[in-house]
Amino acid sequence: MTIYKTILYEVSDNVAVITMNRPESLNAISLEMLDDLLHALFECTQDERVRVIVLTGRGRAFSSGGDINIMKDFLDKDVGAFMTEWITRVHLLEMQIRTVPKPVVAAINGIASGQGFNLALACDIRIAAESAQFNQSFVNLGLTSEGTYFLPRMVGVSKATELCFTGDAIDAREAERLGIINRVVPEADLYNEVHAFAQRLGRGPTAALARIKWLINASYRNPLDTHLQQECKLIAETAGTQDFREGVLAFFEKRNPNFTGR
Repeated sequence: MTIYKTILYEVSDNVAVITMNRPESLNAISLEMLDDLLHALFECTQDERVRVIVLTGRGRAFSSGGDINIMKDFLDKDVGAFMTEWITRVHLLEMQIRTVPKPVVAAINGIASGQGFNLALACDIRIAAESAQFNQSFVNLGLTSEGTYFLPRMVGVSKATELCFTGDAIDAREAERLGIINRVVPEADLYNEVHAFAQRLGRGPTAALARIKWLINASYRNPLDTHLQQECKLIAETAGTQDFREGVLAFFEKRNPNFTGR
């Protein structure tokens, strides 16, 4: 298993936990962290033991966003080229989160600002501690927002515009009300709640979950007729899995199914 410098990575009981590990900077995202996260997600894709992925942060923050200290170093250099490289890697990471054929759950343990907020938005499920706060902080630096794809689809154009224009922070309960967060839990219960939820998904039919994720992503771009055709195709494919057979037999035998991810 790879040894990482900016994240922690562990796998147990079919769940991979990826922890951003720069607590002294509130898990500010550096180029090195982006590379570590990309590699860890690739490991998750290849590892058959992993059926669910949890993304979280160590310490008081999920992530405070892009590392502003690194940005400062490039102010008098070719800052445009630097930002192009940086945001390209951020987008690669968000795409990998969205396309990895396994559920990705964000455990948001504190501040999720800027790029940290948008990494959480890229995940499939978001569970937050009551102490969590969220903001699109880019405008406070005079920068264009990077979260303009996922956020409007979750909260609507008007509210997304307001959040990106102002950079104002919202708390976890407001984020839940807006549909950004799936659930809010007491801070002391966060990891137990996330672990229990991840374990539930980890016991699920992995191939079916992967196809559900693919179809939800595809629904952003598909016209209705195309989408229904793809839905039919993938349902038929999933019907050929061992897990579907197990699910049907378990139903008639009046027991819980024992899905194996195959």
